[in-house]
Amino acid sequence: MSVNIETFSDYRDFLKHKYMESKAKKQTFSLQHCATQLQVSKTFVKFVFDKKRHFTFGTLPFVWILFKLTPKEQLQLTFLFCQTVAEDKVLKSHFTAVLQGIEANRILVE
Repeated sequence: MSVNIETFSDYRDFLKHKYMESKAKKQTFSLQHCATQLQVSKTFVKFVFDKKRHFTFGTLPFVWILFKLTPKEQLQLTFLFCQTVAEDKVLKSHFTAVLQGIEANRILVE
């Protein structure tokens, strides 16, 4: 059931998928639970999953913990976040290049 982060072009789609996976495994895993762990409102989490808002850089470490991401997934999520929120085409392409390096194991994570 678990899916690879590399298949997502928007970090919010990946996080929504992880949320649905977690909820399927444990009924008490809810938007409110996520909001409490991420120190934001339940409505804000819903807006992020609906692609109406973005988390902040400061929220990312809480996301890593909430969804129990591996170090590699943490790095991928961080750069996917940067790629998603970047408005400049060149900057977006730099983040894409880093993601491709991680996926091809040219950038190693300890």
